[in-house]
Amino acid sequence: MSLIDKVELDKMLKGFVKQAVDTTVTSKLPKLDEAFVHEPKPFKQVSELVSQKTKSAHEELYKGYVETFNKVSAELDTAERTDVTSRHSEFRSLKLDETWNLNALWLHELYFSNCFDPHSEIVMDSMSYMRLERDFGTFEDWQRDFMACALASRAGWVVTGYHMFLRKYVNVMIDEHSGNVPVGLYPIIVVDMWEHAYYRDYLTDKKSYLISQMREFNWNVIEDRVKKAEGIAQVVK
Repeated sequence: MSLIDKVELDKMLKGFVKQAVDTTVTSKLPKLDEAFVHEPKPFKQVSELVSQKTKSAHEELYKGYVETFNKVSAELDTAERTDVTSRHSEFRSLKLDETWNLNALWLHELYFSNCFDPHSEIVMDSMSYMRLERDFGTFEDWQRDFMACALASRAGWVVTGYHMFLRKYVNVMIDEHSGNVPVGLYPIIVVDMWEHAYYRDYLTDKKSYLISQMREFNWNVIEDRVKKAEGIAQVVK
């Protein structure tokens, strides 16, 4: 046998071995079933500080994120997982879309729930008030920092949340739906700072829009979230 024939034979044998190993490994992989179907939730945006056109458009946008997330989640069930690269692959693209749409729908639900209360009221002996005062110095200091984060955000969100590593409540700004999201943050208060949330009613006056949202925080909803955060704090301390 010539040297060339021997080299070709070695290549063939290695190819057969690789194919056999790949087939064995693939056949033993469990079938992934990670599709999560989410149903849009109804929200009563009873505020008079935001127009009905804005409310309706915002609701349709939210439903669109839910629909897209469900579609992406279903497509991930059958996405190719054995030929994935960081440069380009269907799996990578779907995982990015999953995060984008999942964050979008959840942030909207948090926002719709903790805003639009015309009877907004917070009491000084509530857990919400005491924790924000403790971690920001005063309740007013939390408000100033929250507003600063909101006005500094581009297209995105402002969030007060409990940070599991820092073990305190912090304000953060999220760009779009998935940029600058701190790992380990449990959201407590959320306000949408995308242009679609305020432009129709306030044009470029983001500050007036923000103040209108803060005037109608539903502190009962926020209080429930703080109590859950306190439970998290006990687990991770």
